[in-house]
Amino acid sequence: MKKLTLLLLSISLTHSFSAQNLHKRMWFDLQVSQHIGLNSWSSFGYVNDGLPKAMLTELRGVYNISLIRSYVGGFADIGLGITPAPKMKSLALDQMPMPHNGTPYFLREILSETGNNSANAHLKMTFGLFGIIPVKKDFLILPYFGAGFVTMPERKYEIILKEQGSNMQYQTIYKWNYYSSYDYNEDNSLSYLTGRVNFKYGIANKSTILFGLEYTFFLNTLDFYGKFTNTFNTNIERSFKVKGNKMNMLGITVGISFM
Repeated sequence: MKKLTLLLLSISLTHSFSAQNLHKRMWFDLQVSQHIGLNSWSSFGYVNDGLPKAMLTELRGVYNISLIRSYVGGFADIGLGITPAPKMKSLALDQMPMPHNGTPYFLREILSETGNNSANAHLKMTFGLFGIIPVKKDFLILPYFGAGFVTMPERKYEIILKEQGSNMQYQTIYKWNYYSSYDYNEDNSLSYLTGRVNFKYGIANKSTILFGLEYTFFLNTLDFYGKFTNTFNTNIERSFKVKGNKMNMLGITVGISFM
């Protein structure tokens, strides 16, 4: 019994020593992650076409610190996310909602156009906790759970629509990533929860390589807003909002750690 106790104590100390050798109390990761959407931003084609494709390539730095006996810690990361260009690079009027269904309209004038119609960079930040599971002397599994946000700028067109065969015309606003009831531009942020599993392998005294999988669930949506105002009497003919879908993404990560 005494020998068994000493053996178990020796194994426990060995695992603890290995974990602390592989990961000091604080370390820093440089990671590249590719996120792919499991669904679309919206159930309407013209909304999806005006938004970036549901993909995000992220370059991030992660600060890690052990908090409880080198088995539980906290992390904070900041990243630059790149989204591809939207399919609708300029306004495709034939796809857009109109003041009245069945009535033909044509574009008389573009008053303003704001927002990106090309690949775009976004600020991304995450905070949370992680665990450390020693497997071998130079191999660890680290499960992460966190919450964060990513900025998503608004895209907006303000145009004049003219009804064919009459004098009726409408000042029209189309907004992707609608955030507020105001008519000026405002950047939106998507909040999310994320779960990650990183597999880390020691390659040198003070560095490790990692491979990770992650899942992200977005808590809010990218909505679309439209408004049609009669230019002769300034009456609002119609306004509406299309609620977006809550996005789910899967990601693959590779990186290196420095202690």
